[in-house]
Amino acid sequence: MAVTTDSTPLDEMGHRQDPVSIYEKHRKELARAKMGQTILLGAVFFGLLVFSVITSQFYPDRLAQAASRLFEYFGTIMPNLEWDKLFLGRDEQGRAIEGSLTFWYTDLDKYLALIWETILMAITATLLGTAGALALCFAGSRNLMQNSWIYFFARRFMEICRGVPEILIALIFVFAFGIGPLAGILAVAIHSAGALGKLFAEVNENVSQRPIDGIRGVGGNWFEQMRYGVLPQVLPNFVSYGFLRFEINVRASSIIGFVGAGGIGQELNRVISFYSDDRVLAVLILVVITVTIIDLLSERLRLYFIGKEQL
Repeated sequence: MAVTTDSTPLDEMGHRQDPVSIYEKHRKELARAKMGQTILLGAVFFGLLVFSVITSQFYPDRLAQAASRLFEYFGTIMPNLEWDKLFLGRDEQGRAIEGSLTFWYTDLDKYLALIWETILMAITATLLGTAGALALCFAGSRNLMQNSWIYFFARRFMEICRGVPEILIALIFVFAFGIGPLAGILAVAIHSAGALGKLFAEVNENVSQRPIDGIRGVGGNWFEQMRYGVLPQVLPNFVSYGFLRFEINVRASSIIGFVGAGGIGQELNRVISFYSDDRVLAVLILVVITVTIIDLLSERLRLYFIGKEQL
């Protein structure tokens, strides 16, 4: 008796089915199933969107009313500058002339000193946070850490570090260490360690395993595998993320001063509390200029370390 090797399925009448027909039928079934999933997910998304709009009261008429009030506020914080006095200095008694830039920025020396303090806080916090992220990211990488418990605790610890807002951490440290930049540095460093640790770990999970296997094959331990097999592959990305985090930390260091953690934010809180509206704008302008300059410099440094050819 002849044995056939044809595996084409038979229909109900015992006839062999056309392979093309079988493929088209299966494709249409998959398309219908995917369409059903798409419709279901779209309905869920639309429902959540409507619920979010109602909960947040994100209504066009409310936005229009708030927009007009927003421009009114900016009108209240504008300084009273006069063109004929704009560039005048101080009078014979050493007092700034009202209506001049000198009068508006009477405390410029103080502002610049606090901004410099803010930058130093951000540098120190970024270095500490990057060191903490380096210590955690290898243990928090699924492909590099075989011990599931160490991986679990490393991931959860990084989530706790970045899950708590910097200003809340700073408030705790202000209570412990007192008012000053130390509390702000520690708060920003802890948050940076959690945020950078997650980014570093995700970069680690995309590395090539060949250098790691090679070092393991010649007897290298786990630390040597990380140092010589993983770190050279991921270092450019680590540097890039580190500079990005420094830019974020400058802004964060400006905010946490509201709870007494040092920096320009502490002065900004003071002028807001005393309703010195023109001084609020003066400080905000300096903060924006500082952040912009730091963004430009960090971008150049990032390109210097990773190389323009990487782009």
